[in-house]
Amino acid sequence: MKATNRVRKPYTKFKAFLIENNIKQTDLAKMLDKSKSALNQNINGTGGDFSMKDLKVIRDKLGIRIDDYFF
Repeated sequence: MKATNRVRKPYTKFKAFLIENNIKQTDLAKMLDKSKSALNQNINGTGGDFSMKDLKVIRDKLGIRIDDYFF
């Protein structure tokens, strides 16, 4: 099995929130105007991190406190 090269820890709590609320990564990627692949890398810690703009969109569209999931 190939090891995953992570830039940082994955956002597992946020990923669980998406699953529990039936929010598809494809739909969230559209909200953030990015590819599903880029979003997946953001969530799993294998690529760049979310920008402040992304976090504000997530907060506003999903009605969550970003501190609860990202910091």
